[in-house]
Amino acid sequence: MLRRVLPLAAVLVLSVAGPAHAAAPPLRAGAGRADITPPTGYYMMGWVRADAKTTGQHTRLFARVIVLQRGTRKVALVTEDLNGISGGMLAEAAAMNRSRGFSERNVIDSASHTHAAPSQYYNFGAYNTVFMTSQRPSEFNTAADPQLYTFMVKRLALAIRRADDDLAPATAGWGSRRLLGLTANRSIEAHLADHGIIEPYGTGSVAQDPQGYAHTIDPQVNVLRVDKLAPGGRRIPIGIWSTFADHGTVNKYTFHYYNRDHHGSATQVVEDTIRRSAHVPRGQEVVNAYGNTDEGDQSAGLHRSGPAASDYVGRVEARQMLAAWRDAGGRMSRGPNLELRWTRVCFCGQQTDVGPVDNKSVIGLPLFTGSEEGRGPLYDETHVPFEGRTSPVSAGPQGDKVQVPVPSDVPQAVPLAALRLGDRMIVTIPGEMTAEMGRRVRAAVESAARSGGVQRVIISGLANEYLQYFTTPEEYDRQHYEGGSTLYGRASSNLLKLSLVDLARTLVQGKPAPKPYPYDPRNGLLADSPPFPSGAASASLASQPSTTERLERAEFSWHGGPRGEDRPLDRAFVSIQRHGKRGWRTVDSDLGLNILWDVDQSDTYRAFWEVPRAAPKGNYRFAITANRYGIVSRSFKVVPSTALIVKPYTGRHPAGTFGVTLSYPGPIVNQDLTYRPPIRAGRVQFRIGNRKKNVHTAPFLVHPPGSQSVVILAGAARDRWGNRNAEPITLRP
Repeated sequence: MLRRVLPLAAVLVLSVAGPAHAAAPPLRAGAGRADITPPTGYYMMGWVRADAKTTGQHTRLFARVIVLQRGTRKVALVTEDLNGISGGMLAEAAAMNRSRGFSERNVIDSASHTHAAPSQYYNFGAYNTVFMTSQRPSEFNTAADPQLYTFMVKRLALAIRRADDDLAPATAGWGSRRLLGLTANRSIEAHLADHGIIEPYGTGSVAQDPQGYAHTIDPQVNVLRVDKLAPGGRRIPIGIWSTFADHGTVNKYTFHYYNRDHHGSATQVVEDTIRRSAHVPRGQEVVNAYGNTDEGDQSAGLHRSGPAASDYVGRVEARQMLAAWRDAGGRMSRGPNLELRWTRVCFCGQQTDVGPVDNKSVIGLPLFTGSEEGRGPLYDETHVPFEGRTSPVSAGPQGDKVQVPVPSDVPQAVPLAALRLGDRMIVTIPGEMTAEMGRRVRAAVESAARSGGVQRVIISGLANEYLQYFTTPEEYDRQHYEGGSTLYGRASSNLLKLSLVDLARTLVQGKPAPKPYPYDPRNGLLADSPPFPSGAASASLASQPSTTERLERAEFSWHGGPRGEDRPLDRAFVSIQRHGKRGWRTVDSDLGLNILWDVDQSDTYRAFWEVPRAAPKGNYRFAITANRYGIVSRSFKVVPSTALIVKPYTGRHPAGTFGVTLSYPGPIVNQDLTYRPPIRAGRVQFRIGNRKKNVHTAPFLVHPPGSQSVVILAGAARDRWGNRNAEPITLRP
């Protein structure tokens, strides 16, 4: 057990009982972030396979933080671009800020659940595990990397300090939206069992849910808006804390670069839009602290793959988050209730309303062939999923799970928190809860907290610890991937539900939280290793960029140091500069969405810039700013794309009318980085005999006299930035 003496401020945060008094000080808030992208070469957590190893970076990984304070009550709302949160990592990072009033008991840290962040920082070996593949039969790993662990702890602690340093008078309010059509339930037969509908694996359908598609997922987008109050009463938005249930599996293991998956564009678009639309001063941090919630059986990656697809998913999410942010602007408060209760619960064989939990963790057979959007190495060989396989004999708390007798070094006790913030309550789940189990937890906690004025309960999933999946008992009995990965038996989720109800009840009744189970989440791992090296002291050119069309990739390479150690933290490594009247000016960087870089075993770096469809024509160059050197490429020209596709319009239109649609070429999976939206405006010049007819909006339609053919020449179809077609097309009656 951790035995540390907390400062008075932290004790007050944890022990003050009862609702906030009307005379309590007004809200203060601050936002901060820290770059948590490590060197390359680590296995990607989530795919659990030796051929899922990072060689470079697409989007940076960050810890984003919003600190809220009223008087002595303080809480840090944190999200990290990681697959899961290691409880020991969180405890150590919070303890580094004990002088500021922080401990593991007043920090809520949710992982985005991207599968393209590193493993090997977990305190428990099961989550550092990598299985061998047929191509890499000798690679198997369960060990933590103390240097990576130390890095993650210290960067998280820094992010919290930065947000705490930003504290100022503030106001906050909640908004929400529903998002349908983006995600799908990946274990539909298990979900149907919640309705008493039993279908063999692979035979169920969404249409069988008596309450429809929306009931198979959690469609809720929740947003906590936080604005600072400037002198004169002006509100300056500093960001949002947001949730939506969606697995980080749009990018697959074959895209072997660090990236935030769909969270990448969702966070970037929201942050950029808030900054621009609200005229936020340059020196003020703006964050979209987007973690995850009850996404255990939901994904946007079942039929989508690659960074361009993840960009699309994130932009759809961002649209709803921004709508909720605007709604919240009319419901802001300077004095929202701010109270927290925290405890730690052991899986020690307790009874629940559906039977006992186990006192030991057991892995189920379905885990070994993976989930629908990314099967594992064993499935690669057998092409047989193990989902839906059950034992004919029930085995106590583990029910009908087909047990796999392998060592499983996982936590036995997990932290739980309930945070009252205004008329909402956030409750934490230390892993991945399914949509229906999340619905049951919210309903139970809402019932317990309603007498205290709580109107809605929000689940912060993958929060403060990682213990895999949490299903309903009915889903567990079907033993899909999620049920096989629910470790302490079919009652595991119900223990969390009952514990959170008790925690919420103590909060609204003004009582202390239940006594936490004594447990050290560090599991012997300490954050005392040296920092990563700072890379090479100099670099040399390898290859130069050349003229590049929009939507294509400009490329530059150079020789530097190993493992991406040259890259600095918190600032750009690869920048794109454009030459103008005042010289070279940076217009893009690897802190955004359009640049990819990697490094090979000979320490050769390659940087790729996907030229945006609206990039101005002109002269550009790469500028590399490493920890210890700087280097620039020769200039290259950006020119309009000639890749626009012209197709006959097949929709309904009047007789005798000809029409076309314009589109950008479809993205190449794992190569193209950005979403290609429909072209709705531009210019199409039709040739009708000797006449020309220009049409500017889609669908592009003309009505030629008689029965003449219509020709669109090469270059005659353009979007509004001048990108054009290279191939002519003839439309005949």
